[in-house]
Amino acid sequence: MKAMSDKQIAKFNMCTMEYKGGAMKSDLSPVLFEEKYYGKYKELINDCYYEMRKELNIRPYGDYCGGLEEVIKQKDDIFLLLGDEEIICSATCSGNQIGNVAVNLKYQRQGYGRKIMGFAISHLQKRGEHPIKLTVTRWNKGAMELYESMGFELVGETVVEGVSAKGADGNWVFEFTETDGMDLR
Repeated sequence: MKAMSDKQIAKFNMCTMEYKGGAMKSDLSPVLFEEKYYGKYKELINDCYYEMRKELNIRPYGDYCGGLEEVIKQKDDIFLLLGDEEIICSATCSGNQIGNVAVNLKYQRQGYGRKIMGFAISHLQKRGEHPIKLTVTRWNKGAMELYESMGFELVGETVVEGVSAKGADGNWVFEFTETDGMDLR
């Protein structure tokens, strides 16, 4: 990481994984994203990605989730497992890609990551999507182990680069500048 006044360059390894397992069945019944869930969804995404973003120095650390307009564009692809007035976990299924897998911090290590991933794989299989892929930072060893245990295999790895810069409003914004062709939806 090279630090400059209001700009920082970050380089880190991103891995592409592809599902090589068999048919996946899931009895999970998540709901599709609706505007009424935005506040809780934003909190979930920001909390779940904070440590990774801080460790990799991808700014902003704690306000990562896109704005309501951006998230609404993906509303038919974002699945939420709800419980007692909160979101337990979520995953985005866009095309043949699984992304933004997040488990509420207080529900981690209780099998919800495996459950939402099982749902996402099953959902994409039912839609006929193939091959099913995802991207994950090499830093996120726990996620990579989960994905491998579920039938994903590493099919590519590249160093990506991005710039964190302060916008005119003084807030940090991150943008990838080099992805070596990797799809980072």
